[in-house]
Amino acid sequence: MAQTWILVADGARARVIECNARNGVWNEVACFDNPEGRLPGRSLTRDRPPRAAESVGSARHAIEPHTTPREKSAGNFARLLGDALARGLEERRYEKLVLVAPPRFLGALHEHIGAPLMQHVTGEVRRNLTTLPTAELRERLPSRLLH
Repeated sequence: MAQTWILVADGARARVIECNARNGVWNEVACFDNPEGRLPGRSLTRDRPPRAAESVGSARHAIEPHTTPREKSAGNFARLLGDALARGLEERRYEKLVLVAPPRFLGALHEHIGAPLMQHVTGEVRRNLTTLPTAELRERLPSRLLH
């Protein structure tokens, strides 16, 4: 088969591009959108009612990590992308996977992509290249990642 999938993503959008090593053809096979990823941080919390304080006095729960609405949105989007990549692998649509994402979102992907899928990751590019057309993306990515 020798197919490689490239996931080009950030917290708001993602594309999956299939690269055929035999004929060098690149095709976009999926496109994903996360509208919440484009909202300013305050907009993500506007529709929520105010929370009542759960602690007594000035004490806070030390075991509760603070996760921003933007981080929750990015985590949910990363989980959705991980599920789509896992389905593609189960359907044997690719053998190798390249991840292209800014460092923070790449971290979210690592949290939500399982170990079996991570074994197929042959390279990573820590940059936001989501707005590039496929032809320019092809020029920017190191060819060593695709072979």
